[in-house]
Amino acid sequence: MKTGCIVQARMTSSRLPGKVLRTLDYTNNISVLGSVVERLRSAKMLDHVVIACTINADDDPLVEYAEREGLAYYRGSENDVLDRFYNAATKYGYDNVVRITSDCPFLDPSVIDDLVTLFLEGDYQYASNCIRRTYPHGLDCEILTYDVLKWMHENTTDKFYREHVTSYVTHHQDEFRIGSLALDDEDYSKVRITVDTINDYTLACVITDFIRDKQDRYSFRTVLDCFREHPYISNINADIMQKKKYDTPEEEIAAAVKMLRLQEMDRAAAILEKNN
Repeated sequence: MKTGCIVQARMTSSRLPGKVLRTLDYTNNISVLGSVVERLRSAKMLDHVVIACTINADDDPLVEYAEREGLAYYRGSENDVLDRFYNAATKYGYDNVVRITSDCPFLDPSVIDDLVTLFLEGDYQYASNCIRRTYPHGLDCEILTYDVLKWMHENTTDKFYREHVTSYVTHHQDEFRIGSLALDDEDYSKVRITVDTINDYTLACVITDFIRDKQDRYSFRTVLDCFREHPYISNINADIMQKKKYDTPEEEIAAAVKMLRLQEMDRAAAILEKNN
């Protein structure tokens, strides 16, 4: 049984275009995506890794990177990400599919191994470490069977579900055997170590510099130690709201009001609240 990892990647990020190939470790010339791949290669429970980018010319540098690094890649639709995943998994013969995004340079290989182990031993159809979030933002990983991926590809037509690969499963949990990986007595859900903005990227460069020579640099706990030893670094991206897809307009408006107030745009926030 083959467990493969699909790394979802594109160069046209709305907040920080080209972020995944930005240099993160200037000493070793490692990009954000390079750090992701390096860590995935250390995961013991993964049999294969593929970069899933789009057919857009903007993503040509991702293909060049994959070819240079000897990595498998698949090019597909930008908006129908479900189709891209299904075809990538089909091409490389995956039985189980791990989904990772390319903007998480501090992925912990041991967390991925723990999730895959939980999934296999529990005979689940889907498992994630985000169902009950206790890990930092930036350690997100999920796994599902190829059969479930195929079923969604053949049966879901909603644009939201096509764009957000696993959202059908997470919105219909009663229809599937679901596994959840969470820390027992710890909660780091407010820690943000993903790269979505220039401030996130700056923080990631700082953390990389701190952990470069650490023997256990792949452990997320080593990253957490950086925040304890250098508490000022948490201010670098403190005002960044975690990007999220909302189920209702009311949820999205509430998030917009919160963001406006973080930027001290209180009058705009008040107008938005009043009109909605």
